Amino acid sequence: MTILEVMIALGILAVGLLAMLAMQISAMRGGKYGRHTTEAAQLARDQMEYLHRLDWGDALIAPTGWTPPTFMGTAGPRIVTVTSASGPQQEMVYNLSYRVNADPDTNLRHVDVRVNWTEMNAPPGAPLRRYAMSTIRHNDP
Repeated sequence: MTILEVMIALGILAVGLLAMLAMQISAMRGGKYGRHTTEAAQLARDQMEYLHRLDWGDALIAPTGWTPPTFMGTAGPRIVTVTSASGPQQEMVYNLSYRVNADPDTNLRHVDVRVNWTEMNAPPGAPLRRYAMSTIRHNDP
């Protein structure tokens, strides 16, 4: 083999390795986003189950607008940490809120739960991430 053939082979190998590196970085970002979406869905399901367990006359499920993301019931900001070799680190802050709307049928209420978050290290102006869940609650008199 000539030195020229070796150089061309190394160039092709370098391009291939760079492409694989770019795909790996993209896969890591996608995995992190998927983990955040899964965590938001779990928080929304937990809040929905909490609201379904409350008595029909409880003030927390009275028809209202969106609740502020504060610790009311189980709603509120949630901080999720991950543990690495360097110890626990904050990964994401989720803001959870809900609303209850009255229905013309007095035995029905529409319940919406929303979880918002911003990806860490997102560029300025990046969109707010949101996961929402809705259901209808029925009062069995």
